[in-house]
Amino acid sequence: KGRKRGLQVCEERRERAYGRQLASQADARVLAAADVLRGLTELAERERHVRPEILSGPSLDIVEGRHPVVEALLEGEFIPNDLAMDSGQEQIHLLTGPNMGGKSTYLRQTALIVLMAQMGAFVPASSARIGITDKIFTRVGASDNLARGQSTFLIEMEETATILRNLSERSLVIMDEIGRGTSTYDGLSLAWSVVEYLHEEKRPHPRTLFATHYHELTRLEAE
Repeated sequence: KGRKRGLQVCEERRERAYGRQLASQADARVLAAADVLRGLTELAERERHVRPEILSGPSLDIVEGRHPVVEALLEGEFIPNDLAMDSGQEQIHLLTGPNMGGKSTYLRQTALIVLMAQMGAFVPASSARIGITDKIFTRVGASDNLARGQSTFLIEMEETATILRNLSERSLVIMDEIGRGTSTYDGLSLAWSVVEYLHEEKRPHPRTLFATHYHELTRLEAE
């Protein structure tokens, strides 16, 4: 008898809960939004984030930008840095230098600041003027999938091809070490041709940060 009554009570509560399903989901969405906004507000206040200015044109101007995660891990020892670019005169920035020189941090920092601004958050910088961005494309890191016959180099080339096929004038492209999965001169040729493709007159000119060990690419500035 007691077991039967217990099952009946559970069934009644289940039916009652089911009847309030839509209302409960709406309440959950409101609470989730409030939780996110409160978290972003506390973060902005604690870490000295600023309100970005969102622009209609495809430009990007960051003063004393910081990588929010690396800065937290370094406990205040992060050195801020600037960035100014647009789809015209300052479309592509080539970064070269030794390992652990900060190239990848600078790339990821820019992508995170743009993403945070697009989602409505304050950003880790002294000031930031950010043009509306439709997509953020990244080609970073090394990985393979040998079970599917995909080497590190194949994945790198597939990701690069996907970026080049889908970018637009409003995109932000982050590329780190294109062509490192093959021989030196083949890799240099690939990296060189990708930079030229991104800058070609008849195609969209996305804002691009391109980190490379091929210092020969700096000769492209003269062209």
